[in-house]
Amino acid sequence: MFWIYTALLFLLAALFVLLPLWLRARADEEDPELRKQANVALFQERSDELEADLSAGNIDQQQFDTLLAELQRGLLADVELSENPKAQSAAGKKKSARKQGATRDSFFSLTYMAPAAFVALLPILAYGLYNQWGYIDDVQVMDLFQRTVDNQGDAEEARELIVTIGEFAQANTEMPWAFYFLAENFAAIGLFEQAQIAYQRAAETLEETPEKALVLGRVAMSMYINSEFEFSDEVLSVIEQARAINPNEMSVLQLLAADAEQREDFNDAIDYWRLMIQVNPNSEFAQELRFRISAAQQLLALDEDATQGPSVDVSVNLADNLALDPNLRVFIAARNAEQEGMPPLAAIDTTV
Repeated sequence: MFWIYTALLFLLAALFVLLPLWLRARADEEDPELRKQANVALFQERSDELEADLSAGNIDQQQFDTLLAELQRGLLADVELSENPKAQSAAGKKKSARKQGATRDSFFSLTYMAPAAFVALLPILAYGLYNQWGYIDDVQVMDLFQRTVDNQGDAEEARELIVTIGEFAQANTEMPWAFYFLAENFAAIGLFEQAQIAYQRAAETLEETPEKALVLGRVAMSMYINSEFEFSDEVLSVIEQARAINPNEMSVLQLLAADAEQREDFNDAIDYWRLMIQVNPNSEFAQELRFRISAAQQLLALDEDATQGPSVDVSVNLADNLALDPNLRVFIAARNAEQEGMPPLAAIDTTV
């Protein structure tokens, strides 16, 4: 897309140069005809004035004929001059006029060739200078990033990207995002050990910014998976580094919340979910988290033998053609139909 946009910008720049030249050429072609029409109109107007003077008695017939003849001769001379702009009455000016007309009318004159040459050389010069001093590497990374984002579960495409980005990363070892995109494609095909290494390379070259917290979150996630979904000291250390930079890094909060939920530590899970909601309170994901918080609170109330409020008896059946894992965990909730968007009135989790 970058090259398409630059090509369109070059076309736009060329129009700024070529369009005035084209309009000027059109004007030069139309000027003689316009002058001829103006001369005829002026002749007609002056003739009407002479006839009015004759009728009013301001001039006699002989004066009228003389003035009209002069007017006709002037019109004829003007028309001939407009049809042949090189013709001049003075013989000494004829050669100069011919040269000026040829220069003005010739397409190969400096007036036309200089702007045309500028338009032709502009893209070559611009691309050459950009390749020398610009950020062409960043443009290539952007293209690779877009291909990675557009890849939806295509393992073959991910493997091709691993080869392409891997070569680019080796040639640009100080570019962290090259290793980040490489890791993303490793993770897409389940190679989390290689993904962890690439994520770590990316994190090592980043400054202490929220972007580094994002990458550290990916490092922690890869470590968590490689350690068979257990929080090792190494995983916790990476999480602390990420949260020291950005306490609300989403990938880290998701990892902590998932682990707390798996351990049935719903108090911690609720705390992490609430932090995640603050990142984008109006998103659909935030609504889902609110539902999970309500369901977890119901479970905590049951565990603590809290006072039970009103209950709702429901019956839920799965479709006959729906095959699910018997250990799949689901949440069942009751909502007030008149208060859309509010937390559920009651909720419970169970297995299929």
